[in-house]
Amino acid sequence: MNETTGSPSAAEARELLAKAEAIGATSTNAAAWPVAVTFTSLAIIGSLLMIGMHIVLVTGYGAALLACSVGAWAAVTASIWPMFQRSTKAGYTKRFLTSLLAYFALYVVALAAGAILFQDGNLWFYLPAGIALAVVGLAAAFRELRA
Repeated sequence: MNETTGSPSAAEARELLAKAEAIGATSTNAAAWPVAVTFTSLAIIGSLLMIGMHIVLVTGYGAALLACSVGAWAAVTASIWPMFQRSTKAGYTKRFLTSLLAYFALYVVALAAGAILFQDGNLWFYLPAGIALAVVGLAAAFRELRA
């Protein structure tokens, strides 16, 4: 440290910057975990909802429960974005929204195709649709962890 000015030397400043960068990287990496868990839960619940849609179409009951679970799922997902917007790495909003839009676009396509093409249910359609939703959700989770 320079005694006259009270400021650190160039080497000390570089060392302090390296420490601060390491701490910052650790904190933003840790902040990615809740978002990754959110997308993992979306992968799980989305695939289960596809199977639930098949059951509703085959048996004719449970539609109200399915609608309530989709509403709760959308409410939780919508609340995640503002909670973590300031605590993650740069580009979080773009990553989160593109992953979320891709997931929901696939979900809407799967639901619409299933409701139009298979009005009485078809397990051979809903199982691959559930797997595709799980893959997209897990890919979004790993995308946030890698960022």
